[in-house]
Amino acid sequence: MTYKIEQLDFSIPSHKYFEFIKNNDWSIYLNSNNDKYPDQRFDILTSDPLEKIILDDDISNNQSFNSDIFSSLKNAMEKYKCESKDDIPFCGGAMGFISYDYGNKLHNIENKNNKDFQYPLIAFGIYDWCIIYDYLKRKSFILYHQKNKLIDSILKLSISQLSSNESESFNCTSRCESNMNYDLYHAKLSKIMNYIKRGDCYQVNLAQRFSLGFDGDEYSIYKTLTKSFASPYSAFMNYPFGKILSFSPERFLSINNGFVETKPIKGTRPISIDPVIDKKNIKDLKTSEKDKAENLMIVDLLRNDLGMNCKNGSIKVDKLFEIETFANVHHLVSTISGEVDNDSNIYNLIKDAFPGGSITGAPKLRSMEIIEELEPNNRSIYCGSIGYIGFDEKTDLNISIRTMLAVNKNLYFWGGGGIVNDSDIRSEYNESIDKVKPLLDTFSD
Repeated sequence: MTYKIEQLDFSIPSHKYFEFIKNNDWSIYLNSNNDKYPDQRFDILTSDPLEKIILDDDISNNQSFNSDIFSSLKNAMEKYKCESKDDIPFCGGAMGFISYDYGNKLHNIENKNNKDFQYPLIAFGIYDWCIIYDYLKRKSFILYHQKNKLIDSILKLSISQLSSNESESFNCTSRCESNMNYDLYHAKLSKIMNYIKRGDCYQVNLAQRFSLGFDGDEYSIYKTLTKSFASPYSAFMNYPFGKILSFSPERFLSINNGFVETKPIKGTRPISIDPVIDKKNIKDLKTSEKDKAENLMIVDLLRNDLGMNCKNGSIKVDKLFEIETFANVHHLVSTISGEVDNDSNIYNLIKDAFPGGSITGAPKLRSMEIIEELEPNNRSIYCGSIGYIGFDEKTDLNISIRTMLAVNKNLYFWGGGGIVNDSDIRSEYNESIDKVKPLLDTFSD
């Protein structure tokens, strides 16, 4: 299948084009925030998919579905092929999300059904067009397989038409509340540390969930938060069953020409406006044996996860314990890569690596069982993945941390961290707050 490309005006920001299509069916904006993260090369936006693949969350807990959704995705994608080119990140394909709760189904972990809203486990649209911003080459263009009225209307847009989009507003209708106070958080962390001492696990990621009521426009919330919370793997996803607002700093899987890369985050320190304190925070993170041990556990877990579908001997740790700075925190990040085995495929790799080990703990299965036991509510999109799988099998998926879900005029978001044997409970609690502080500050105002 061949596609066509027509140039757009690069001086017009990508968000202006998204504002034109944001109310369309299943519109998606993958936003790299290149102005703050110059290493990030592409923004991608699209809407109105040809097909929709949805797995609802009311399926029974059985094994028969495990590969079916990925088989459905693979079969849908095989109808559309396109040639892979280095400067085209997405030539059409599947774009959407996989919720963390799908991981529980995948690993046959019984859900205690503590849901106060319904949301799909998986939703992918099959898209045959998109707008791409390439910040390395400083160009933007629309890519399509077949021209239609929507593409015609985008190509005919003037700067004045795009500039005239008025921003909608939002306001909070209730206080922001957590599903755990400090005493409850303390009790749950104490239980995790007992599990660790008993030998059940080495590390468990525990999160608290925040929620509030709101009125107004979800994309306006996204734009407001981007000012203080911009991240390299951000997304706004407009679904009829609820909007997703992601400000993720973490890549789950990137796949290109059969080579896969994952970049787990483990280890966090807050950013300080005082440069002396900030420098001390960075040094403290760099030299922390606890954080490095925590990070290394997840590196080993992900080497194993990738190894299930990669060629023997191809798994490499390219970077270990690198400091990366984001909107409100410094993180300890490692990079692992491998080559997909000829006897496997990218769909098996995604399924077997899901959910990302950095947000479960180690060993993965036991950690997930403990998370399900101790967290008061299901995670839904939090700690799942958002991104795309192209017709040419190029793939980029984030770990959907720092991610909000807007359902039925309620906003939900989460903050958590990895708990190990020598964790300090007060420090862990503070870290879970630090990670979502821009959100808490915005909604407290």
